[in-house]
Amino acid sequence: MGLLQYTSDEMYSSTELVRKSKNIFDKVNKKEIEKAIILRDGKPGIILLDFNEYEKIMKDYLELKNKIKSNQKDELEIKENIKISKTDKDEDFNNALQEIEKLDFNFDTQLKNDLKEKEEPLKEFWD
Repeated sequence: MGLLQYTSDEMYSSTELVRKSKNIFDKVNKKEIEKAIILRDGKPGIILLDFNEYEKIMKDYLELKNKIKSNQKDELEIKENIKISKTDKDEDFNNALQEIEKLDFNFDTQLKNDLKEKEEPLKEFWD
C-alpha cells in the first residue's frame, strides 16, 4: 500500500469533491482507487480512505505503539537491573577494601624485630 505515493487518477480538486463526491466515494469503496487525494490550491490537503483500510492502519499503529512501549519498559528494567548489580558490586568492593584496611601489614616492624634477634657483634676484618 502506498499511502505516501499517489497517482493522477487518485487526485481530485476540492471543487471536484463538492461536485462529484458520490462518484469519488464509490471509487474508494469499490477499491477502484486505493485512496482519494483532495487538492487545495494545487497541493495535497486531505486524503480519503475506505474505513476498513483506516481501521487496519490504526490497528497496526496501536500494535507497534504497544510493542515500542513494552520494549522501552523492558529496556528500563534492564537498565535498573544493571544499576542494582553495579551498586552490589560497588558495595562488595568497598567491603573488601575495608577488610584489607583491617589487616596488619607491618612487615617493617616485624623485620626489625627479627634483625634485632639475630644481631651479632661485629667482627674485625682481620680476626
